[in-house]
Amino acid sequence: MKISKFTAQKKNKDRLNVFIEKDGQEEFAFAIDLDVFIKYGLTKGMELEDDFVRDVLQAEEEQKAYKAAVNYLSYRMRAVSEVRDYLVKKEIDEAAIKRVIDRLIEQRYLNDAEFAKAYTQTKFNTSPSGPSKIKRELVQLRITPEIIEEVIAAISYEDQLEKAGKFVKRKQMETNRRSATEVQQRIQQTLVQRGFSFDIISEAILTFWENEDEDVELSACLKQAEKLSRKYNGYAPYERKQRMKMQLRSKGFPYEVIDRTLERLAEQET
Repeated sequence: MKISKFTAQKKNKDRLNVFIEKDGQEEFAFAIDLDVFIKYGLTKGMELEDDFVRDVLQAEEEQKAYKAAVNYLSYRMRAVSEVRDYLVKKEIDEAAIKRVIDRLIEQRYLNDAEFAKAYTQTKFNTSPSGPSKIKRELVQLRITPEIIEEVIAAISYEDQLEKAGKFVKRKQMETNRRSATEVQQRIQQTLVQRGFSFDIISEAILTFWENEDEDVELSACLKQAEKLSRKYNGYAPYERKQRMKMQLRSKGFPYEVIDRTLERLAEQET
């Protein structure tokens, strides 16, 4: 069989339809990318052997995979693993995926070191994530340990402390309804989940936590006590008071604040 003609596709001028003459009849054979057409030097009247056609079609599949990957990369930077997984979902042959990945790396469309650096900076600066959480995410993206350690080490202690400190200052406002102890415990739990170390968390609380106005904590304790008073309303006075003390202590309020609160509550109820 030999090539009888080429026609450009109406919706994509970078693709050509290839027609062949076979047994005196002209018929559509396959469609290829313009780059593949040039690479293999296809011409009208060329005789096509089966092995040659197989090579051309293999190159065509690889070119389609390459263009799909480039389009996938056009939205944002990607890790090599993300592009590989994307092409696997498209059921691209493993050998073709490897060649496409190698080509993208050579052309610097893919670079795990640059990706990890940008990913870390963006995550740290624009999300609640701390170093440990970012590290876990990079591991999931199959970035090499050497690259991960390098980019995580670039996050300075001072920057971590400042970010954790801002969270401490913001959450301290909750002491108008909770004890300072409870709020600090919540801060510690949240920052651990977000990937900050205990050293950073402890120093952030020590540095950025402002000494509480006694009236603020007393007010917060009173709000809790009023709720508990309604809850234990059916108990005898002494048992009711003891249950309220236990509950308020479990919420982190100091004994002296609890005693003052219950005295004030008793005055309000008389």
